[in-house]
Formats: sequence, C-alpha cells, structure tokens
Amino acid sequence: MAKSQEAFRLGKTRWPMERIYHIHEAVQEGRLPNCSTMAAELEVTAKTIQRDITFMRDRLNLPLEYDDGAHGYRYTADVSTFPVFEVGAEELAGLFLARQAIEAVRGTQLERTMREVFARLTRSMQGRVKFGWADLDRALSRKPRGVARTDLKLFGRLAEAVLRRREVEFGYRKLGSDRTGKRRVQPYHLGEVDQCWYLIGFDHARQALRTFALPRIRSLKVLRGTFEVPEGFDGVAYLGSSFGVWTDPERPDFKQEVRIELSGYAARLAQERRWHPSQQVKPLNATGSRVEVRFEVGRLEELVRWTLSWGGQARVREPAELRKLVAAEAAKIQAGG
Repeated sequence: MAKSQEAFRLGKTRWPMERIYHIHEAVQEGRLPNCSTMAAELEVTAKTIQRDITFMRDRLNLPLEYDDGAHGYRYTADVSTFPVFEVGAEELAGLFLARQAIEAVRGTQLERTMREVFARLTRSMQGRVKFGWADLDRALSRKPRGVARTDLKLFGRLAEAVLRRREVEFGYRKLGSDRTGKRRVQPYHLGEVDQCWYLIGFDHARQALRTFALPRIRSLKVLRGTFEVPEGFDGVAYLGSSFGVWTDPERPDFKQEVRIELSGYAARLAQERRWHPSQQVKPLNATGSRVEVRFEVGRLEELVRWTLSWGGQARVREPAELRKLVAAEAAKIQAGG
C-alpha cells in the first residue's frame, strides 16, 4: 500500500477520542502543537482539530491556552490525569473491563489495537454519571485468584501468529513431566481459563489438536509456514466441552452428563453463579437449600477438584466414575497423600 493511501486509511479510521488523547499527549510533552501541525500529523483538517481543542477546553475543562509567541497550545496548570468523562451508567462496566483488557496486553503488539478499541468505546458518550479514572479505580476492582504468570511478549507473538495463521515451534513441558519436548503447532485459538491463557492448535507430531498452557511454553519461534483453520473449528466451543481446560483429544466432541447435589451455602452459591455454559440448577426443596447442578463435559478430572472444594456439602449423583474418583481422592487426602 502506498504511503499516501496508508495515511488516508489511518485518517479515516481515527476516532475523535483517539485524536483528543493524541493532542493531550502532545501538549503534555511540551511540543506546543497547533491546529496545522496536528491536522498534518493526524491526517484530518485543521477545522477538525479546532473542534477537538474547543471540546477539550469547554467540555473537559482542560486549561488549554494558545501561545501567540510559540504558535502552539500549552497547559496553564498541571494536568496530572486525564479529565472526567460523562457516561451512562450502562457503560461503566464496559469501560472497566476494557481497561482491564488493556492492562493484560501491556507491552505486546496488541496494546495499540486495544487502545484504539478503547477509544471507540469512549467516543461520544453522553449521560448523567460523571467520574474520573481515579474514581473508577476506587469504585471497581477485581481480585483474581491463582493467576498464572504470562510472558506478555510471548502472548503478543502467539496472538499475532493466530491472527496471521503462521505455524509456531516451541519447547513444552507437560504438567506431569520433568522434560521439555519440542513441538511444531498450527495455532488456532488463544483462550483464558481460570486466570491462565491456553493455546489450542494442531500438533504435527501427534496429528491431533492439543492444548498448551502459555506459562509452560519456552523458546517460541514463529515460522514462515502458513495454514488454514479447519472449517467448523470453534475455539470457544472446544473449550466449552471441558469443565476447565482439559479435553479428550481422541474424542473432542464427547460429552457426558454430570449431576452433583449441593446443600447449604454451596446450594445458595450455585443459584447465583455460573461455572460452565451447560450448567443447569434444579432446586430439590422449597427453600433452595438443596439443589442439583448438572453439567455436560468431556472429561471428569477437573470436576474432582471442584467437587472436593465443597467438602461435605457436595454429593456426586452421576456418573458413577466421578463418584469413584472423588472417593479415591478424598481417601488420599485423609491418608496424607
């Protein structure tokens, strides 16, 4: 694509709030931008920049002033944080989650794309709720448990390989192994499960789909070879066949019904939370202190841990195989391993 065509494309797709961020940064850095320089830099007209500056001064209350001698805009007072937006209450959750997503990919090639998406989200918001970023951080937070450490550079390179359909090669250590083996994979999908990112791809050596935890991937190489994702593959559906992330590679479409009875506080929580897309909750008494929770999953191993986490308030009804696995694991715990 020619440079002029690329500039035209960027100019047409740049959103108002992204321009405002850009102008703000230029002023904050002391570059003394004016309408002409910003218009050339952002591939828009000088009138558009003037409207943006008027909005920043009149609606965002930024202390912007034109310096005749320097022929550019400067702040006449300290602007340590970006100013208040006016948004509707329904958009608060979207703003918070978008900011969380940007933090998750900071330092990767996806960060710029995510920031552009965030700019679109905040564009032209109108409503009655006023807040600043500091207010948002004070009002909302997340407390993830057991978060797996993810190499952001590795995540960005893998995400790019998935998007561009480029084969990858890396060293991988299976959970129950002390050795690292070499894998060549066609990366189909990246998914986050229980605060850990996983890669789903076609393993050449095993001629089958496999799931790889990103924290156990080493020495990633993005290869020249490209591939086509099989028609009908759905990464979300693939992960949905398991309770967590484990899927039977020999029977990826196999599912069986699991029925677990929960009582007490566990029953109350089951009526408030959703642990799996197939989850169904059936009350077993009028007060809701006893319920039956049903899932359709491919493998049972991850359900053993989940069932044991409820202690005596959980009882496996079906299948018998899960009942045996839970009993065996409980016996090991009681015996001290």
